[in-house]
Amino acid sequence: MCGIVGYIGTDNAAIILERFLKSLEYRGYDSAGIAVYDNIKGQLNIKKTIGTINNLSEEITKNLKGSLGISHTRWATHGKITKENAHPQTSSNNKITIVHNGIVENYLDLKAKMIAKGYTFTSETDSEVIANLIDSHLDKNDINEALKIVLSEITGSSTIVGISSEDPNSIFVLKKGNSGGLVISENEKGEKIISSDPSIISDFASSYRYLVDSEIAILSSNTTNFVQEASKPESRLINITANTMINDDSVYQFKMEEEIFSQKKALERLISKKDSLIFKKLDNSKIEFKKVERILIIGMGSSFHAGLLGSSYFEAVSSIKSETINASEFIETKKVIGPEDLVIGVTQSGETAETIKGLEFAKIKEAQTIAVVEKDTSQASIISDTTINISSGPEFAVASTKTFTSSVVSLLLMSIKIAEKRNIVIKNLKELLENIGMLPSKVGSILSDISSIKSLSRKLHNQEHILYLGRGLLYPIALEGALKMKEVCYIHAEAYTAGEMKHGVNALIGDDMPSIVLAPKGSTHAKMLSTVNEITAREGRVIGLVSEKDLEITPLLSEHLTIESYHPLVDPILFVLPLQLISLYCSLRLKINPDRPRNLAKTVTVE
Repeated sequence: MCGIVGYIGTDNAAIILERFLKSLEYRGYDSAGIAVYDNIKGQLNIKKTIGTINNLSEEITKNLKGSLGISHTRWATHGKITKENAHPQTSSNNKITIVHNGIVENYLDLKAKMIAKGYTFTSETDSEVIANLIDSHLDKNDINEALKIVLSEITGSSTIVGISSEDPNSIFVLKKGNSGGLVISENEKGEKIISSDPSIISDFASSYRYLVDSEIAILSSNTTNFVQEASKPESRLINITANTMINDDSVYQFKMEEEIFSQKKALERLISKKDSLIFKKLDNSKIEFKKVERILIIGMGSSFHAGLLGSSYFEAVSSIKSETINASEFIETKKVIGPEDLVIGVTQSGETAETIKGLEFAKIKEAQTIAVVEKDTSQASIISDTTINISSGPEFAVASTKTFTSSVVSLLLMSIKIAEKRNIVIKNLKELLENIGMLPSKVGSILSDISSIKSLSRKLHNQEHILYLGRGLLYPIALEGALKMKEVCYIHAEAYTAGEMKHGVNALIGDDMPSIVLAPKGSTHAKMLSTVNEITAREGRVIGLVSEKDLEITPLLSEHLTIESYHPLVDPILFVLPLQLISLYCSLRLKINPDRPRNLAKTVTVE
């Protein structure tokens, strides 16, 4: 959840750390901190703040001098959002200073042992335990051995970057489990960067080396020494081949707005490069698709909703049994999984903790695995048999928009290719491919005329409760719309299959609970018409997203938006766009920053 940056070089470390750390604030922005070693004064200077690193800009410019340092932006897990709980955290004797991402599951037991040894604690964090634990082993060991011991003693998943006062010209790094990414990189000038996310260093260096479970390294200006290294380290050296950002000449106030409006270009790139991004990847995969009897999709949040659509695609197009399971429940459900299963993990960051654990569990059960991600080199891709890149470019706003639609389209394209590999004849394949090909222009058309969406947002932003209703392939879109409204507007929004209304949900209908119904023409239209009649008969207010020239449902609606409907398998992508925009414009009317909603972070690397 947290963002880590370290620097060793000849320039002002504080300025460089601040610049890179700002790019990681999507990972958490509860508090921030920086530690820089001043080699002239021979001291480590630490500055911390509640909120973002911007709050320290003046101090960084004036008071932090030195060419080596570490920094951190926090999403709180252990302890409240206070300056004391911000990172860096230090040992009680100030000899060890660390920044940390992850959770030490046995921190209470370790803390009790540290207290018994005379160590004191000033924060509520599990991270401070790590600093004291490292220090406790330095009496009888050098730093290399101390780090090895600590790695064996802590449980859970953790990424740790730190400085020892005994060797303040070096930075140590260690990784336990899958606690989010950590890469080290060196440029032509000999400067080194340590980062949670390789995408932020594309202008710094041409390659990076990522760490995996149980690796320990110590970096200085002259060397990078791996104290403990996993096998095949050469496979973890990655060349930065290209910047995957989608360029847009328009100027946007917020990242969420920019990412919504970049969906046309994102889908153009994905669909135009489908052969190399998806079809060839599946062709070259060692997965034996003809032997797959079931596809299980796991994901969280928007990725879970994309997975629900994916399961429908695999059944409708590939003629194979499929089910989507919330990744946090995947292991707990005690599902019987075996070699005949294909488990697909959908995680735009490739670091989502529950999805990583689910993929690892699937591998243990000898299932075949695919990671659907935005980053080729990620925790999910490392452990999966095949990786599919959704090619949307990095997404920085907390609420997923372009990664959601790109994930959905990727799963649809995968269903077509898997059908081919299983010798399944797809009915009306040419028509389906033509409609997929038209998607970018249809997306562009919706995004070019938003006046009615803004008007509707003015009527919705003061609501305290909203129902979202869908049927069939539009039910996952209802879930996604409700999630967006919760995430960036703090409005209580619930999504249901429309058929569920008369089984309890009708009790919620009233003046303060409008219903947004997704009602395209097609096989579910008649039943959705019945649902709308049931709501209006109870004096409920109904807002509809409908197909063109729908003369049956439109007269029953308080307000409606018209979405041109083309094909039942691609309509969900078109219908989600207004819901994304409604939540964006409601958040702006509520004076909420949609990029950084409270209590959330973009990349969830802890369970």
